[in-house]
Amino acid sequence: DRAIAGNLYPPGSTFKLVTAAAALSSGQYTSTSVLPGPARLDLPQTSVGLPNHDGKACGAGDQVTLRRALEVSCNTAFGWLGMKIGADALRAQAQRFGFGESLRIPMRVTPSVVPASLNAPQTAQSAIGQYDVRVTPLQVAMVTAAIANRGVVMRPYLVSQVVGANLDILDQHQPEQLSQAITPEVAATLTDMMVGVVDNGTGKSVAMGGIKVAGKSGTAEPGNNDPNHAWFTAFAPADDPQVAVAVVVDNGGADGLEATGGRTAGPIAKAVMEAVMKK
Repeated sequence: DRAIAGNLYPPGSTFKLVTAAAALSSGQYTSTSVLPGPARLDLPQTSVGLPNHDGKACGAGDQVTLRRALEVSCNTAFGWLGMKIGADALRAQAQRFGFGESLRIPMRVTPSVVPASLNAPQTAQSAIGQYDVRVTPLQVAMVTAAIANRGVVMRPYLVSQVVGANLDILDQHQPEQLSQAITPEVAATLTDMMVGVVDNGTGKSVAMGGIKVAGKSGTAEPGNNDPNHAWFTAFAPADDPQVAVAVVVDNGGADGLEATGGRTAGPIAKAVMEAVMKK
């Protein structure tokens, strides 16, 4: 079941939500903090740089605010940010969202991972959801749901209740908190930034008339010269959350090499959220 197990996926830029959460939670950054956002970020210990997807700088003078960096999914800004906050802080934040947990829903969920012992360039790559960061789609949905839920991660489950032949309820699931990943204040800031992604950035395909949507796109390189995986994760309504979703389209589906998170996975996320809210 690729939603919870089997071969895990690189999360691509959906992981920037975790990086942003770690930065905001450090107290050293706000949504208006100005970061370097050049077309290509020089990395220490290697001659291989980190480029942006479009090969362009993310803002005037090679600078960009954290909010705008999330809206346009600026690799160089988030790579720089990852090295500044450090691998330990990045890994700890991911763990608070549920990375590394051995969950059962009741089927076993393969734990998502951020590698140990990252050097500086590996940390930069990990901060944008590449290198050896690997996730289940469920884990990405848990991150987004936690942001929607004022920073609280709930233990996921599949079976709501078990009923007998006479329709008596034999077992009833009770909601259970797994962790507090971020403060309500950081969750509110991230929500506002994710609304900006949909209103002004890479997530415009998910916009719903009259309903605020908070989202984040991702385009992840699987390696072996295969087409990218297309991701979109979102929740809605942003001001009164009812549904959180994570979508991944393996190797871009029919879009193949032209696939991006916003173009390919975004409309699917939108359709799922609309179906839930119209029940």
